[in-house]
Amino acid sequence: MHIPSLPRVAAWQYALAAGLVAVLATQLTTGGEGGAAWLTLQAAGLAVTMGAAIRRRRAATQVSPAAGAGAAGAGAAGASPAGWWLLIGGQVAALAVNAFWIVRDAVGAPGPGDVPMGMSLTAVWALHAAGAYLLTRKRRRTGSAAESGAEFGAMVLFLAMLAWSFVVMPYLGAPEYRQVDDAMATLYAVLDLTLLATVVRGFASVWRTPARLVAAGGAALLAPHLVYAASSGSGTVPFLPGGFGFLAIQVWSVLLTAAALHPDAGRLGARAAAGTRLIGRSKLAGLVTVAVASPLLPIAGGYATGAGTGHEVVVPALITAVLCAVLLVRIAILVRVGQRRAAELAAALAEQETLQRRLVHRAGHDGLTGLANRDLLTERLAAAGDRPYALLMVGLDGFKAVNDTYGHPVGDAVLRLFADRLAAAAPEADPVARLSGDEFGLLIADPALADAVAARVLASVAGSPFVVGDRRILLGLSAGAAAGTGEPGAHDVPLKGSDPAATLGDADLALRAAKQAGGARLTWFDESLRAEQTARARIAAGLRQALADDALHMHYQPVVETGTGRTLGVEALMRWRRDGEMVPPAVFIPVAEQTGLIGALGIRALRLACADAARWHERYGIYLTVNVSTHQLRDPGFARTVLEILAETGLPARALVLEITESVLIDAADTGVLDALRAEGIRIAIDDFGTGYSSLAYLHRLPVDILKIDQSFIRRHQDPPRPQDVSLTRAILELARSQDLVTVAEGVETAAQAELLRELDCPLSQGYHFSRPVEAGEIEARMRATTPSPVR
Repeated sequence: MHIPSLPRVAAWQYALAAGLVAVLATQLTTGGEGGAAWLTLQAAGLAVTMGAAIRRRRAATQVSPAAGAGAAGAGAAGASPAGWWLLIGGQVAALAVNAFWIVRDAVGAPGPGDVPMGMSLTAVWALHAAGAYLLTRKRRRTGSAAESGAEFGAMVLFLAMLAWSFVVMPYLGAPEYRQVDDAMATLYAVLDLTLLATVVRGFASVWRTPARLVAAGGAALLAPHLVYAASSGSGTVPFLPGGFGFLAIQVWSVLLTAAALHPDAGRLGARAAAGTRLIGRSKLAGLVTVAVASPLLPIAGGYATGAGTGHEVVVPALITAVLCAVLLVRIAILVRVGQRRAAELAAALAEQETLQRRLVHRAGHDGLTGLANRDLLTERLAAAGDRPYALLMVGLDGFKAVNDTYGHPVGDAVLRLFADRLAAAAPEADPVARLSGDEFGLLIADPALADAVAARVLASVAGSPFVVGDRRILLGLSAGAAAGTGEPGAHDVPLKGSDPAATLGDADLALRAAKQAGGARLTWFDESLRAEQTARARIAAGLRQALADDALHMHYQPVVETGTGRTLGVEALMRWRRDGEMVPPAVFIPVAEQTGLIGALGIRALRLACADAARWHERYGIYLTVNVSTHQLRDPGFARTVLEILAETGLPARALVLEITESVLIDAADTGVLDALRAEGIRIAIDDFGTGYSSLAYLHRLPVDILKIDQSFIRRHQDPPRPQDVSLTRAILELARSQDLVTVAEGVETAAQAELLRELDCPLSQGYHFSRPVEAGEIEARMRATTPSPVR
């Protein structure tokens, strides 16, 4: 059978119950004869209350600086210890007063009169009123403890002067004077009203239990006065042992002790963050009134009692009052000046802090999109420690064309719109950062979510145009992902240490792989990408060295007349021999394009080929074909460079053919570069025709002279050829003749293919059937053997 445990009884509850029982038991058993017992109870309560205050003080001073702010807001560090010490002072005063009258009674002295008893108990009521006021005040920003203490001290001294002038001095002069009784009645009325205010505020306090115990103590002090007044009582018996007033004081002491032991006692009177307050006009007027009135109160008291005051007292008092007023006003002026300057300094510091926050924000964020920047993302990656994460890097496909076509303002608008889409599609990412240009990075704390986030991000762009003004711009998006620190992540990708640079590099490699694979996809990093990157880096370094060492050379493949087999031209093809082995063009050309070396390679190839072809054209009349990349056509000085090389090598412009793929030709048609070259006599050839646009609508508009049929069409012709393949080749040849274009068939590898092209009346052919690409010397020998005399 389960027996429920009894709730734990707190120390303050023990003190409250035990104290009340002891007080009632003493009242019932000893009454007015138990003076020693009463004093023992009061002394015990005082000791417990004081011990609790000392322990709170020690606990507050032991709070570490790092935790001080939190402790101040939550407990003793922000409370009012002065309020508790005032209440303890009230208990000390009550113990002293009771001991004084009990001892007098024990030695047979006559009982106290109304005025002496009232004056002796004034300290108890006043100290409780002051302490309760501090402990039950509202939680609001206030001044420092020194400010509050100084103001409270001024009021206490003023009240002391008031009591001295109108109560003590008249009593000392005439103990039976009735006005003393009136003054005492007035004083207690003020104290009772103050007690009543603290009782109401205590019962409304947010710290209910300790505040209500203090308020109940105030009510215990207030009750005997109310009962005494309501019963038209007189004499001091109620305030001696056995009387109702004396019993109320004992109950008050027990309630204060219980309140002091409560765990929330240290929170009473807690203030908001302390600061220096400006002295308002009303407070300044009050302080001036106190300072001026205090020296004048003895004079007023003398005249009020009829005792009068001599001029030897009046004149110094007046001068002292005026001097106090002047000094206080001067001090107030200095304080206001200091506070104004402090406010200006505080405003300047606040402005500096705001500026510093803005600078810190700018240092970690992109000015265009408002997203985090690379530096902030790198910091977050470094801060990940040993926690696993995934880094997603995305890039817009075709964004450069937006800037080139519409201008950078439109491009910036697209980036801002894309940043909004990223934030909406990837709420799990923190941060989302713009890394450079159109590339963005997303840090995902849970690697398992990376695929889902990437899918949403890709979907946010796919088929959804960016609307800028009246433009609808459709772009693609590619994504690369890399996993950071921890256990193996998604796709069995091994995770590495949290090196931000390495993780960014891995994600970038994955993004490049996604773009090279056609874009609009997610690619995860694996070590094969790093191996490919290392290989590309080695190739790029080798190419740079080869350019510096003139280690690149040219091979040439003949272009023959299909009907006769006579060589009419050659196509120049660059070759690179590295460490005794040939590096295939399919390996080093893409690397050259990715690293920006393609421009230098193209110029080197053109210069070498033109130098060789100049001799061949002069002797045998053959032309030269050189491939041109899109990177070269984007160079504004390309046309000028070509003409300079022709002039340098002596090759006529009519003997040079520049080969360009269909897609590159479409992009370059409107640039004017090709028209400028054709105007000088240089011919333009469409390379790999049939693999790009292959449209009559484009063909008749393009600045071209020669059409080269892609080898994929020629290789279809088997022995015997299929009728549909023959019809397709015939259609291309007729298309070229209708546009007055010379046709070259590429990739001719068999005699049957060559014979079919002769039957179809294809003017020129090129392929392994006629010759592989060979060095310049072999071309020279071939020309001498097949062309006995120069052709002009």
